[in-house]
Amino acid sequence: MVLKFLKFNMEENNLSIVIPTYKREKQIIQILDSLNNQISDNVFLEVNICDSYSNYDIHNFQNFKKNINIRYFNIKDNILSSKRNFGILKASYKKIILLDDDCIPSPNFIKLYLEDFSNITEDVILSGIVYYPKDYIKKNNHIKFKQSRHFISKDIVKNKQLQADKIVAMNMGFINSKKIQNIGLFNENFIGYGFEDYEFGYRCLSNGFKLQQSYASIIHDEGYPNINSYIKKYYYLGLSGMENLILINFQAAKKTIFYEIESNLLFKLVVKIYKIKNILSLMEKIISKLDKFDKLYIPFVFNFLRLVAYTRGCIDRNIRNIKLKENNWYE
Repeated sequence: MVLKFLKFNMEENNLSIVIPTYKREKQIIQILDSLNNQISDNVFLEVNICDSYSNYDIHNFQNFKKNINIRYFNIKDNILSSKRNFGILKASYKKIILLDDDCIPSPNFIKLYLEDFSNITEDVILSGIVYYPKDYIKKNNHIKFKQSRHFISKDIVKNKQLQADKIVAMNMGFINSKKIQNIGLFNENFIGYGFEDYEFGYRCLSNGFKLQQSYASIIHDEGYPNINSYIKKYYYLGLSGMENLILINFQAAKKTIFYEIESNLLFKLVVKIYKIKNILSLMEKIISKLDKFDKLYIPFVFNFLRLVAYTRGCIDRNIRNIKLKENNWYE
């Protein structure tokens, strides 16, 4: 009876952490250092690092506490969803935490997730807090805007139901059970940036799961901010991300603001005017000039920048699809 009780309590503190990665060995070491510094003797961590042949030096993963079991895998296809799923399926423990390789856990990260897991059932998906480095926020308006789109600790309402577009797979927790396996994990047809965590959240909600907030936080450090990278992400959402989501899960796509935008008659006309791309590119350059001036921060402007980049991507998608039709006219 005593042994059974001890075994139960040990299992209560067993966690599997899955980290998909590619060419970010330095950041992986930072994550492992943070985890190593916060676990107590009665907590057991398994960390599944899922790479795609970046050739990390695995000797750097050996100088940690005995109750951290670091497992390093190489997956042929460098696809984020595939790596997450692989790490989840390889997990030894039921309690799963997902981290991205540029997300450094806060000092009480493990403690807060353990508290969350003790209070949830198998039909709950947890999404934690995302912070950006304060220095980045201070010096880059687009990072300030990105931060405003994430909930923080003061925004958390206990047991509040989140919408699918508010969850992030870069800081997520759930109990790996038959329930979640039955609805499927992350769709591996998502290649490149965008929508894989939203689509997963949508499927969870559609199948009776609850999406809830967690106080567990991470610092999302993608490297020194570059507004062109921010623009590029939304350009690719327009070029292929939304089209991909429509093919994978049309019902989920219909619930997005981007689908609403693309359904607008005026927008449909705009994306057929190819020369407008030059005007959009000019708008991007002008707004980019405002990025470093803190006193010129206007949230609407950086929200508008998303639309501009997305529209430019849609125009190129339209051009590409027309060319494909022309090349295959005989079929």
